[in-house]
Amino acid sequence: MAQQHDRGGQQRPPLSIEKYTKDLKEFISNEARLTKKEEAEFFPVYLEMKKKQRKAFEAMKGTHRTPMNNEKACANAIRMKDKMDIEQKKIEQQYHEKFLKILPATKVFKVIMAEDKFHRQMLRKWSRNGNDGDKRHMPR
Repeated sequence: MAQQHDRGGQQRPPLSIEKYTKDLKEFISNEARLTKKEEAEFFPVYLEMKKKQRKAFEAMKGTHRTPMNNEKACANAIRMKDKMDIEQKKIEQQYHEKFLKILPATKVFKVIMAEDKFHRQMLRKWSRNGNDGDKRHMPR
């Protein structure tokens, strides 16, 4: 695996899925003001959702290598991406209903907003550190 470097040329370790998950859980918990009891009930279900979403996303692997000058291949890649996007939303919708059985709607909404905010901050941080959109070392 290639080593990552920041803009100053300093070597830095790749982000691990464990650290990413820990940081995400901590951020969501703080933003949504989850109690320890709520965290214990919510996060196993949340992580189950993420696992299912990752599995659905894996089906898209390889489409980024679609030859841009091949009409049929591009049409198939578009259809596959649309199918994956719909599958992701269905999974999200199912789990939002499960979340509502665990947490009040106000906290579920805060969780959803916190996750979006966390990802935006990660992308900004990632681009500031000189990765210029290179996602090869992002956790999956």
